[in-house]
Amino acid sequence: MIRLRCVSKVHLILVTLICASPVILLWDGPNMQGLVIGTVAVALAITARALRPGETEFLVSIIRPLAAVGAVPAVWVVIQLLPLRLLAHPIWKSAETALGHPVAGTISVDPGASILALGQYLSVIAVAILSAAVAVDRQRAESILLALTAAASAVALMIVTRSVTFMRAQAIDCVSMGTIIACAACIRTIERYETRRSSPQRSMLVLLWTFVACSAALAICGTVVMLGTTREIFIATAYGIFALTCISIIRRFALGAIGTTAVAAPALGAAILLLAYHSPERHTSIPFAFAGASDSSPVTLSERVLYDAPLVGTGAGTFAALAPIYRQIDDPSPGSTAATAAATFAIELGKPMLWFITVATVGFIFILLRAALQRGRDSFYPAMGGSYLITLLLLSFNNAGLFGTASSLISAAVIGLGIAQSKSRTAKA
Repeated sequence: MIRLRCVSKVHLILVTLICASPVILLWDGPNMQGLVIGTVAVALAITARALRPGETEFLVSIIRPLAAVGAVPAVWVVIQLLPLRLLAHPIWKSAETALGHPVAGTISVDPGASILALGQYLSVIAVAILSAAVAVDRQRAESILLALTAAASAVALMIVTRSVTFMRAQAIDCVSMGTIIACAACIRTIERYETRRSSPQRSMLVLLWTFVACSAALAICGTVVMLGTTREIFIATAYGIFALTCISIIRRFALGAIGTTAVAAPALGAAILLLAYHSPERHTSIPFAFAGASDSSPVTLSERVLYDAPLVGTGAGTFAALAPIYRQIDDPSPGSTAATAAATFAIELGKPMLWFITVATVGFIFILLRAALQRGRDSFYPAMGGSYLITLLLLSFNNAGLFGTASSLISAAVIGLGIAQSKSRTAKA
């Protein structure tokens, strides 16, 4: 009974954090990030004590790939903080010459900023693990999905009413990905209606109103994406919706491997052509292939920084320290990140790490979509997770909204939810 109450508290904390993401969006900054990190740390500590043995064993089995892949960037940031003179950034040699005595150079040009960035990254991984831990139970997973839908629709309404004058790129990303979440919530309600005979206690009236609310959220988010965003963001959102719809069609009509290939091949071919031709058309490097207007630094400034960035990067969280050096007189004030999330990864962590993250994301997309085709009930969770990652990956080449506290919180919760429900739990509790 005590364990059950503790899990309920953790569930409440997570749902509260998700529902508070629109507010976090308005007051995003170091203080808000610290508050979120502290809250997540407390929730994780409670979870470690509260989960039953069966749930813990199942959780460890499903998050092992996420933890293994997620540890690679964290380890690399730690390496960037070590005094490795062979790989040290040239800025430290200049400092050594100016000071007249040896300086323990690091890859990172600003170790303090890299430590803060590492803490923020670990907090995102913690939210994903926390979401997976809570969502191993079907009822708790449903409440998380509905909370995510409510949060995304609230951000969309904020954009419509022009309440968001700060971090607009982050808000747009939340709404774009919220469209996929709302679509998954609608699919969930339809599936619960079709299986209502196995759960006679389920109220038809509640299902009806839930479907109406989720449909309204989908309409609001979809309208904002269609009328209030760029072509690139619309395409990124459409790809995610297309993947989610395809999974539903393949499952409903039992198309099998041939049907899956017939549906997926055109989309994959279109994506390859889009990536191959869009970047040369705009005369930009791949990290800026779909770059649009954002709250971050201008593309030209970001490209100058990227051009000079060493292969091992400049250190996590260091773009803000480097940008003023490359800024020209007519450039607007640089933001804390590059024009796109992909460019920020390439500059701060190095180009090899950018492609590692890209390949790892594609790998998780295939894992989740494959799990959606193999699951019985609740297949919409991993389908949502895989579709969400498709849109997230494309958006990372458009703007830097991914680095916002609200967008990263929602993204981590969705990924954790998709992973938790990617496999049927048969372990004994």
